[in-house]
Amino acid sequence: MSAAFTVASIKGEKGRKDISRVLIDPSVFFTTLPAEILFEVGASSEFLKARLELEDGSNVEAPIYSVIIAAHGRESVTLATTYAGALPILGAKLESGLLEPMRHPGFAYNFES
Repeated sequence: MSAAFTVASIKGEKGRKDISRVLIDPSVFFTTLPAEILFEVGASSEFLKARLELEDGSNVEAPIYSVIIAAHGRESVTLATTYAGALPILGAKLESGLLEPMRHPGFAYNFES
C-alpha cells in the first residue's frame, strides 16, 4: 500500500497548529504528534501512559493527550501520544488513499430508538 498524506489542524486549549503532509496510517491506534506541537497547542493530559511498539521493534511508554484534529472539513476529539522522535501520524480509516467519513459530521454516535 502506498503512503497517504493529508493536511490537518491540531487544536488545544492554547490555540491551533496547521500541519501539512501528515501521514495517515490505518494500522496505528493512536494519533502520534511531536511533543512540541502538543505543548504549543495546549493539549490536555489524560494522565495515562500507553505501551507502544515502534516500527523498529522497540517499546516505549508514551503519555496520552486529548486534542481536536481537523482534516477535510471535519473535526473530532481524539487521543494523541508522543515520544522521542515522534512524527505526525493520524490513525484513521483509510479507503483508497482518502479519509472516509464513518458517520455524519457532528454526530459522535448513531443511536436508534
